[in-house]
Amino acid sequence: MANSETIKLIIDDVIPNAGDNETQWIVSAWQGLHKSLQKVPFQVEDPYRAELDEFTISVDASPVVDLLKSAAESSGGFASYLQLAVEKDLPIGAEITMVFESDIENMEKYTRYHAAAVLVQQIMLAMNICLPGSCQFLEVYFEGDQAELFDLPELDSTVFTNGWLSAFDADWPVLKPLKFSDVWEWLTAQATSETDTAIRPINKVLFGLLELCQPRSMFEARDALLMTHILEILMDTGNMTSPDLIRERVVSILGEPDLKADSFNELYRLKNAMIRGDLPSRRPALVFHDADEEILQQLEVHNSPIEQALAALLGMLQDLVLNNAKGYKFSEQMARL
Repeated sequence: MANSETIKLIIDDVIPNAGDNETQWIVSAWQGLHKSLQKVPFQVEDPYRAELDEFTISVDASPVVDLLKSAAESSGGFASYLQLAVEKDLPIGAEITMVFESDIENMEKYTRYHAAAVLVQQIMLAMNICLPGSCQFLEVYFEGDQAELFDLPELDSTVFTNGWLSAFDADWPVLKPLKFSDVWEWLTAQATSETDTAIRPINKVLFGLLELCQPRSMFEARDALLMTHILEILMDTGNMTSPDLIRERVVSILGEPDLKADSFNELYRLKNAMIRGDLPSRRPALVFHDADEEILQQLEVHNSPIEQALAALLGMLQDLVLNNAKGYKFSEQMARL
């Protein structure tokens, strides 16, 4: 590898909201990232050159690890630390350094920052499959040669945190921390970084998950469209899109849900109402306040089935990692009685 490019990612808001138990797991997950991503191969589709770029990457996440450890030691959990941070102006940001080694001569700036942005998305997916809610990239920007020409979209961990809490509350599905190295190896095998247009079903699912990571104050009914689309791809339903079929296939993988987690019918009711135009429309938010009862009611109506479906999706992605599989195939059997 003849050439080396170094890019810093500044994350002004890197500490996710988490309780005491999850806090220690999150620190361990980031330590796993820092240990695993040293001199590893990384392939990225380069739209500028219309070919596949091959890199060897190293990621120094020690500043994030140090910040997370300090926050955990001082407050016990990230949720407590984040409350204190508002009152006492405590640090919540850190940086990671990414080194890209390649044989590319005179690498274009677009190639360089495109590869860095794809790596950030890969880290976001890997960390939050490894431990839902463990990683966020909020208020982010690059530092490096001509970095000011490129903006990096923010990625929020809230969707994963809420999925984790939904699973915990309903005791379904069983989600647990996985080794970062195992998840990264599985994600690499899916060639997710190697394309900007997903063709494989699993990459359509993962790209859809990245869409759900876009910062928002709450889920909207239209997110039910995306969530059902993701589930239908993963469950290989083809043109058969009934909630009963989705439920049957999900249950065959994750087991029978508790009644309060069995919200497939409600998820599809939201989807169908959105398609028909039956749902009332709200003005885009102007301000947010904890006492806004109307917003809280909307959260209860829309978030529950979407977050429960997301918990199921995370459970199945963890199942694929643990079984080193790229998807599911279902068959129908007949027997005469």
